Amino acid sequence: MHRNIAGKLKDRFKKEPAYLRSAAVLAATILCFLGMCAWEWGREVKTNENGQQILERGETGEDRVNAMKVRIGDASEEIDVEVSGRTYTKEELTHAFEQGTKELETEILGGNRSLDEVREDLDLVTELPDLGLTVSWETDNYDVIDTQGNICAEDLPEEGTPVRLTAELRYGEEKAYHEFYIAVYPRKRSPGEARMENLREKVEQADGATATEDYLILPDTVGGRKVEWGYRTQGTAWAVLVLGTGAACMLLVSSGQKKKEDEKKVIRQMQIDYPQIINKFNLYIRSGMTVRRAWFLIAGDYEKKRGKNKRRAYEEMVSAMYQIRSGMPESECYEQFGERCRIPVYRKFGAMLAQNLRKGSGGLADMLEREAKEAFEDRKKLAKKQGEEAGTKLMIPMFLMLIIVFAVVIFPAFFSIQI
Repeated sequence: MHRNIAGKLKDRFKKEPAYLRSAAVLAATILCFLGMCAWEWGREVKTNENGQQILERGETGEDRVNAMKVRIGDASEEIDVEVSGRTYTKEELTHAFEQGTKELETEILGGNRSLDEVREDLDLVTELPDLGLTVSWETDNYDVIDTQGNICAEDLPEEGTPVRLTAELRYGEEKAYHEFYIAVYPRKRSPGEARMENLREKVEQADGATATEDYLILPDTVGGRKVEWGYRTQGTAWAVLVLGTGAACMLLVSSGQKKKEDEKKVIRQMQIDYPQIINKFNLYIRSGMTVRRAWFLIAGDYEKKRGKNKRRAYEEMVSAMYQIRSGMPESECYEQFGERCRIPVYRKFGAMLAQNLRKGSGGLADMLEREAKEAFEDRKKLAKKQGEEAGTKLMIPMFLMLIIVFAVVIFPAFFSIQI
């Protein structure tokens, strides 16, 4: 039996590798859980040589919070015990300041090889975590280098500029100062950068020499190399391409959105017209007219009064009227009318009329009466929904007006306060 179960599990794992991965994750989770439980339950508070229980301090003055469980008699409680970091003795603090000074000599170098030749920004660190010390800096020449180690001057002399940096090392209330004397030189430039700088200087000289002329003569050589000049591309063509493409996409999107909005308006218009069409049709049928006569009367009346604002449902009725006049089967025209309208109630209306013509079943007036009542209820729901949508759209301008009112009332009162 056990072999059969093992075989089934093996086949299942082969068919569904996800089960195997899930089982591996679950097994690893259980092992981690058991290991952590064993570690937590097996921990014991350390003792010193006198057998007293102790909590160790951090070596660099870092405070620690120990989650402890204490038992007093029969009662047990959980308590957090804060252990402040170990502080230096006077001798240890002196040694820590000396060690910090030595570490700073290498820590602040950044990309420089030595403080005697500083050509790149220094990395003036603000703390030495391994020693528990904080560091602040002062410089005697802020025009050359700032307290973050950034070289501020551009035109530095080739022989270098001496600068004194003062580091304040702090541990609690204790302080120690150390001065670093550095020499700041111009940044190293690649041959290409040097040539470009030389070219700029030549252009400035040529500009000054030809200030009274109608044109500036551009240098044709620099550092023994030929210089070819040309206008830099402004990227205007690319900007036009990007903007034009974006505009085309926006037009496409806006066109599609406008088409959807127009379609929604048409559907809403047809939903509004449906109760009126059904009521007219029901009235004509009850007065003894045939379906065809009632249809032609409604469509013809609309066609006579039609203006610029066309109504989609009535337009489809007019199309169906002309189809019937052209000889198309009447029932088919009503069914196509419902399909063209693409709204369930119109499909139902067209199918109702077509079925009445094919089967000749009575009760059309009763069915139209029920349909008119349902259409009226749907019209009320639609009106309520439109009112809610209109109310929602009005919320934004109302909030804007409220903000304006607050501004008009509060700002004058605020500025009129006499302090």
